[in-house]
Amino acid sequence: MKFYFLTDESEKSLAPFLSKRVLESILVSVVIVGVFLIVFWSRRPLSELIAIGNEPKIFFLVFAATLIVNSYVNLCCGAGEMVRKGFHMINYQTDKPTYEKEIDFYRYGLVEFLLHALLLLLPFLPLLSLAAFSPAVSMITFIMAVCILYTAALFCRMSGFLVYLFWGRSSTLGYFAARALMIFFVFVTIIFAPAVNPLQLLYLLNQSPNSRGYPFAVYMAVVLFAILILIRVNSALVRRHIEKRKR
Repeated sequence: MKFYFLTDESEKSLAPFLSKRVLESILVSVVIVGVFLIVFWSRRPLSELIAIGNEPKIFFLVFAATLIVNSYVNLCCGAGEMVRKGFHMINYQTDKPTYEKEIDFYRYGLVEFLLHALLLLLPFLPLLSLAAFSPAVSMITFIMAVCILYTAALFCRMSGFLVYLFWGRSSTLGYFAARALMIFFVFVTIIFAPAVNPLQLLYLLNQSPNSRGYPFAVYMAVVLFAILILIRVNSALVRRHIEKRKR
């Protein structure tokens, strides 16, 4: 298997791991989360907060900020926006086919997305650890919260790639469609489907960590099922593109 996403920083690669644009985006995201951590860091001792029954909210706020910015970066990576050069209101002057579109999805794109979503999450871990362990969040709750961040990022990554396969990275409609999908998943579902909303689940983990098992299981089952559907659809679209090129 080729690892062009590690070695090729040209427009042929959808989101090169080590490209300047990707690294700058994740750095800015980490700074944003760091600001949240500093601003909302409690100056009161943990024992005092527990004694008056006021659970510290820094866990939810920092994890929620991480979820939003990291999911957005993954969305942009999946949609191929990390290598765009110049914006035009109607379309981009060139839209070269990428390796992700020319190589079987299971052998290349899926592996890339799983690895990259994980790597993009790693820079946040020190800040997430501070936010979790300062209010004495249990290790199980911390792992659950990190899993929520990872699945949300992976869902946005797959959604962005789906938009790319339909409209390419040269479409203004695709640009807005990708963001609409993320807004729907991260924000809108809290209104009519709170059980599958990642922000709602993070809030529940912060408020009632002892009753976290069932909501977490429901969320993971639904979101993983949605990710599997996106994987199948993306794979079928990539396969159709490959077959067209062979004709």
